[in-house]
Amino acid sequence: MKCLAIIALSFILSTTCFADTHGDREVLLNNKDVEVVRLIYPAGTESGVHTHKHPNRVVYFVKGGTLELIPKNSKQSSKIIKVVDGQTLFLPATTHNVRNIGKTKVVIVETEIKNKPSTGEVKNK
Repeated sequence: MKCLAIIALSFILSTTCFADTHGDREVLLNNKDVEVVRLIYPAGTESGVHTHKHPNRVVYFVKGGTLELIPKNSKQSSKIIKVVDGQTLFLPATTHNVRNIGKTKVVIVETEIKNKPSTGEVKNK
């Protein structure tokens, strides 16, 4: 019985010690033309390796901070970016992991354009 109690206690402690280290992802809009997501990375969290397949991606930082962009290809070097509230970046399609290495929560709104506009759409001049 004592052995069972020790095993149960060990299991409970192990599950609480391994907190979820991934940020939050919320899809705000997703249709045939565009996907817009809100990403929240508390300090010390990461996205996990994922792929952006659409070449037109704009990232708006609601709350800035310090991020490490880690390419899937380990032969490529990581890139550290420091961004401020309200900053916008254009980023190419890639497969990577995003890690918040700063001390503050980072909040991002990311827009990926899936298709080129058709000829019938209104364009800004």
